[in-house]
Amino acid sequence: MRWRRGLAGTTAATCIALTLLFGRAFHDPTTTSLASRADQGWCAATGLVSPPQGDEADRHRLTVVVRPGNDSGPQAPNQDNTILPDSFHPVLAAQRDALLNKTATALPVNTSVAGQCVEPPTQFLPLLPRPSLSLEHSSRPSPELFFALCTTPKRAVEYSPLWRHFMSGQEDDPLSAAGLAADGGDTPSSTSAGCLVTDAAGQGDAEGLALANAEFRRLGLSCTMRDSSRAGQRYEMRVLGMVNDAWEESERRRTQEGAPPVEWFVFGDDDTWFTDPAMLRETLAGYDSSEPHILGSFSETRSNYDAFGRIVFGGAGLAISRALMSRMQPLVDECSTRFARVYGGDGIIASPPPSSHCAALLLDVPLPILVDEVPGLRQMDIRGDATGYMTAGTAPFLSLHHWTGWLTLVPGVPGKETIELFAKAVTALGGPNFLRRWVFDGGLVVFTAGYSVQLHRNALTEEDLERIEWTWKNHEPRRLSRRKQLEGREKITYYLTAVEELEPGLTRLRHTSSLKTLQDGVREIDVLLDTRSERRFPWWDRWRLG
Repeated sequence: MRWRRGLAGTTAATCIALTLLFGRAFHDPTTTSLASRADQGWCAATGLVSPPQGDEADRHRLTVVVRPGNDSGPQAPNQDNTILPDSFHPVLAAQRDALLNKTATALPVNTSVAGQCVEPPTQFLPLLPRPSLSLEHSSRPSPELFFALCTTPKRAVEYSPLWRHFMSGQEDDPLSAAGLAADGGDTPSSTSAGCLVTDAAGQGDAEGLALANAEFRRLGLSCTMRDSSRAGQRYEMRVLGMVNDAWEESERRRTQEGAPPVEWFVFGDDDTWFTDPAMLRETLAGYDSSEPHILGSFSETRSNYDAFGRIVFGGAGLAISRALMSRMQPLVDECSTRFARVYGGDGIIASPPPSSHCAALLLDVPLPILVDEVPGLRQMDIRGDATGYMTAGTAPFLSLHHWTGWLTLVPGVPGKETIELFAKAVTALGGPNFLRRWVFDGGLVVFTAGYSVQLHRNALTEEDLERIEWTWKNHEPRRLSRRKQLEGREKITYYLTAVEELEPGLTRLRHTSSLKTLQDGVREIDVLLDTRSERRFPWWDRWRLG
């Protein structure tokens, strides 16, 4: 019995010692040799990465972990749009000159940790929680929305999968206010919004309308597509008709289907993409829908702003309160006669000077003070290369317009694919963090969340950060600008190319450069977004890796 008790005590002590040893190895940030490389999926899923060991992909890729600074990070986390001395990744800093001078080679084999996983450097950033407007998590309940837009049946079928992101809500977000709480928790998805789509062609395309409505049902959208009440009239009149059409459809849903009364009517173009439904609802919840309000944004270009003034552009998205929509109903016929020659559908609802418009006519207020400006709504009147606009550090972005046809958001990637990728990035990051900008290495490395990692030959200055890089042609921005930097010579940009959830709370955002001169150097930069509240691994995982 004594022998058995002695053996049991020795075994227990040994187990405790081994557990402490393994636990310390897993949490010591200076430890590089952490786990067997036999299970590559486990390494990636726990925020650990394999070092270059001759694997071609590994030798051309760097990884950085990003964690919320208000979790377990430094007392003073890095602030966005501030030049920071911290290195984004020490290897990237060492490789920068070679990459810009086209002399980069593959990363060396690290024989000291052969066959094992290593923990990449970690950046603690003050990521903002995504708004939660449920009755459970907020004192302000989520407002009831109704979307209205005018397009063709063909485009409705093509674009509606992108509308689903903001009309039917999203999956739970790890950066929600509840998700960042110490005890975890979930944030309910945004409430599905009602929606009316009227046929912009106005040709009575019954077959096209049926196909569009079938696609809406397949996607789970609460949308209906039908002819405009002003079918046969010119496009501007059909758009004006949406004021009546959207109201009538929302009231039909309320009286016949038991839907709650709509508080805000949101108008947009078919290529208007709202980045985060929860953020949109939080913005609208800040206004009283029982009062007459029209919310929108103005053109970013100097020429359009000078020509039209404080007109709310429909492409950026505009929201009209229930009180104002109700009072506008009997005025639509008068508006259609009075403003018959006004150009642009949104111009009639919120007309450019010298014309008046329905809302101003009703409220009897001057145009400059009619609109409550929401700067996060983006008209995107520029054309061509929009990369400078996207990396300007002007978050939050509530909407993006002209993603198809007018703009190049990511070089070489079609607009629809880009928006699908952005939707995944927003779901992982939360809307308030999308396109926020952090500047490292004294101004030499710029990380734009959900978009890119940039290396600069010459460090950006505080003055540079205040100015937008003018990468597109013509259309001078209203904001102060600086000249375009040449890709591959003055800067190197790694654009977002993939978003993958490795496990709940851990998402990999992969950034890739297509420059041929980088094929022998660092081609990819992975950002591991780690919002898991508990990173300690249970004993069975440590034993499995033994």
